[in-house]
Amino acid sequence: MNWLSFAIIAQIFVLVNPISSVPALIRAYSKKFDVKKIALYAVLVAFILAVIINFVGPSLFTLFGITLDSFRIAGGILLLLLGIQTIWVPEKDEEGSKVDSIISIIATPLLTGPATISFITLKSFELGSFILLPNIVMSFVLVGIVFYLFALAVPRVNQKVIDIVSKIFALFLMGMAVELIVAGIKGIFGI
Repeated sequence: MNWLSFAIIAQIFVLVNPISSVPALIRAYSKKFDVKKIALYAVLVAFILAVIINFVGPSLFTLFGITLDSFRIAGGILLLLLGIQTIWVPEKDEEGSKVDSIISIIATPLLTGPATISFITLKSFELGSFILLPNIVMSFVLVGIVFYLFALAVPRVNQKVIDIVSKIFALFLMGMAVELIVAGIKGIFGI
């Protein structure tokens, strides 16, 4: 059995979308904070949260009587809204002057937000927590590398480039959302 799936690793990477957190790193840099340290801790906190969700999420299905197909539809709608919001809603400047608050904002909701949590719970339910775990690890290794590189480059990053790449990621996110919704509808109606 192959425990690593390029598709799942890529999907988690797109959901986590480290590029969307670069504005928070830029704000931290403007306040003279150590952005490399912030990037490292934020990815570590987001990873720990993702692993916890991987193991606890499926139990919540049973506890609340949620079916896999209904969660697919709900998660798909959430991903679709997040993609639409990324494309059309301008980003708000979040407050946060302390390093800890910046790390918290980046770790969740920016890196491991509702969409990532929904996806990990869904995949954990479908595949099993131990099969999904190496995919989460690989995704966050990639996220960590990309995020650290952004932290090194943040003094030279152009906001327009960040916006364009975030919108491209949003399109992939919306495609994943439609796939989840369609799979949920097919499952509920037995199509």
